[in-house]
Amino acid sequence: MASKFPLSQKYMDFINSVRSVSADFLEGTTASGKTTVGAGIKFMRMVSASRKKLHVIAAKTTGKAEETIIQQDNGILDLHTNARYFGNGDKDYKLPHIKFEGKIIYVLGYDNKDKWEMVLGAQFGCVYIDEINTADIEFVREMSTRNDYLMATLNPDDP
Repeated sequence: MASKFPLSQKYMDFINSVRSVSADFLEGTTASGKTTVGAGIKFMRMVSASRKKLHVIAAKTTGKAEETIIQQDNGILDLHTNARYFGNGDKDYKLPHIKFEGKIIYVLGYDNKDKWEMVLGAQFGCVYIDEINTADIEFVREMSTRNDYLMATLNPDDP
């Protein structure tokens, strides 16, 4: 993957720091590569290594997750050609999700409590929360206790 676009040594070190890591937080300005490196590379690497079947990607809205995390250039579908996105769910999983290496990654909008409450009670391998500083605090509390690995991004108030 690194051959498709240049990565700084700092990002390479971040991607390769996987042993005994239970949480990662990326803060930076818009277009600094947080989503590409965070969700597209490291999060998917952690999903691949996880023993659990269920995982979560969350953004303010499902549409934002689709646009910025999943389908943009260097997004998950671009970087992982074996990943398949089901924006309307399918016969087995009613919520939007990605199928990747036999695993399910739910795609949730934290603006819609009715949708994310549908997954409450589940234990997840990996959880990615985009712009966690704008997320519903109830959602953050629930998701941060139900996973083996949590990754979150945030944009600073004054970059």
